[in-house]
Amino acid sequence: MGASLAGLRTSQALREGGFDGDIVLVGAEKDLPYDRPPLSKEILLGTKEPEFAALTSPAELEELDVDLELGVAAQGLDPASRRVELADGRSLSYDRVVIATGARPRALPVDQNGLDLDGVHVLRTMEDGLALRAAFEAGGNVVVVGAGFIGCEVASAAAARGLQVTVVEFLPTPLHAALGPELGAIVEHLHRDGGVDMRCGTGAAAVVGSGRVEEVVLTDGTRLPADVVVVGIGVVPETGWLEGSGLEVSNGVVCDERLRAGGRPDVLVVGDVARWHHPALGRRVRVEHWTNAAESGAFAAEQILGRDGSYAPVAYVWSDQHGRRIQLLGLPESGDRAHLVLGSEEDGRLVALYEGDGRVHAAVGLSNPGRLMRFRALVEEQAPWDRAMELVVQLRG
Repeated sequence: MGASLAGLRTSQALREGGFDGDIVLVGAEKDLPYDRPPLSKEILLGTKEPEFAALTSPAELEELDVDLELGVAAQGLDPASRRVELADGRSLSYDRVVIATGARPRALPVDQNGLDLDGVHVLRTMEDGLALRAAFEAGGNVVVVGAGFIGCEVASAAAARGLQVTVVEFLPTPLHAALGPELGAIVEHLHRDGGVDMRCGTGAAAVVGSGRVEEVVLTDGTRLPADVVVVGIGVVPETGWLEGSGLEVSNGVVCDERLRAGGRPDVLVVGDVARWHHPALGRRVRVEHWTNAAESGAFAAEQILGRDGSYAPVAYVWSDQHGRRIQLLGLPESGDRAHLVLGSEEDGRLVALYEGDGRVHAAVGLSNPGRLMRFRALVEEQAPWDRAMELVVQLRG
């Protein structure tokens, strides 16, 4: 259930593994499977058209031999009878079902009337991306609410197009939750140097206008003129359709280290919607990044094909902002300390490591991919800190 990257990758991996049974790919969107990262990059910048984001072609899908059910959402799941209910009234039977329904943008906690105004956007689908691109082409003042990866990339694209951009972030720095305060401050400087007005430590209290957005009122009383508002305050796992299924839903569909919901081998969960037990980290995680969607889809296919193993990837995300690439390996934990170990902000190239309980939990690089990837194995095994320092000394030499 879900015809984006995770669902498509599951189908491809099944065929690559020799599966010759029927595969039905169900998706709420009408478009053929496409890549989401270009939406906030090339598509929004106007340097590429929608075809650039295509994950496959009609000819490739025909060769893959899948039945496509696009433009129809899943509405219910009955694991006992092994049936999926669709929004158009039909139902499908299954031997195995893969839940890949992703997530939807989180709404601003303000008067919803303001969010119905023309000029207020989110960015999740191709339709969203093209609508926002058209809004950017019209010009004006852009206010981005939220400075996570999507908000920062949208702000970067808007600034590159010559627009006046203000970012509003409730937390002390951009990417605060993902990178922490030290690296978040470096990202803030990157945006300020790129011409973005960063307003951290304050939130959006209201979106106002008459028919069309005119202002964003902040919690500190500031009123920002706005022709375009982009809400980028995170996403919510798309799990409402599973109500009554008996599956455990808590910040995603809860599953084990083999991505099985409730330990059931016939119900697998992949991509943004999966909250699984990560055996290397010893806790449940939910990861919203491209690599997890692709890797979990391939892993689910292996489970269907009868192979053993646990899903324990090194989380990875990249983000292009103001001509620079930010890359994160692993998942920093609350309380971790960030140590800048290679390069510097002034150099424009750096690597920082996240340390907790004497171990390496994650690594982040700014325009320094080669050196960052040298730490991948250490992050994967959550290596002792002194081993990481040995590698740092080696790389400095």
